Amino acid sequence: MPKCSRGFTLIELVIVILLIGVLASLAVSAYQTFTVRAQVSEGLNFAAGAMVPITDIYRNNGVAPANRVAAGMSPLATDSRGSYVSSVEIIDGRIDVTFGGPLAHQDIVGKSVSLTPYVGDGEAMLWRCGNAALPAGQPLEVGTRHLPPTLDNRYLPAHCR
Repeated sequence: MPKCSRGFTLIELVIVILLIGVLASLAVSAYQTFTVRAQVSEGLNFAAGAMVPITDIYRNNGVAPANRVAAGMSPLATDSRGSYVSSVEIIDGRIDVTFGGPLAHQDIVGKSVSLTPYVGDGEAMLWRCGNAALPAGQPLEVGTRHLPPTLDNRYLPAHCR
């Protein structure tokens, strides 16, 4: 008489549960990275708001604004803050975004990313973000130097790596 199977053995169930646990831990890690990247992109949106006056002032005067006031913004860097951003500073045309708002992930609190302006061919404004390669052009101001990000590279958008 053939033997009937009555279900799974205990070892088979343990292996299935172990595999589900491993897959869940990978998914949580990937989701955390995705969440932090979304928070970093809020900071880059704040920087985009500062790019416009910097570009306009440079095109009108031939000199990049030295600080926030020269760019037509409020004097305090902490005036530009959000849920994940604690400040946005302008130094000789360079924009420094510091993270640390009330909802910011602990991996980015106190970390920063800089966007540095360059003038390319045809007076096009080029921006270097994070660890991105040096654009083909000259710095907007001679003394302005690009600061590398203090964020982990995995949290930066692709165009900033």
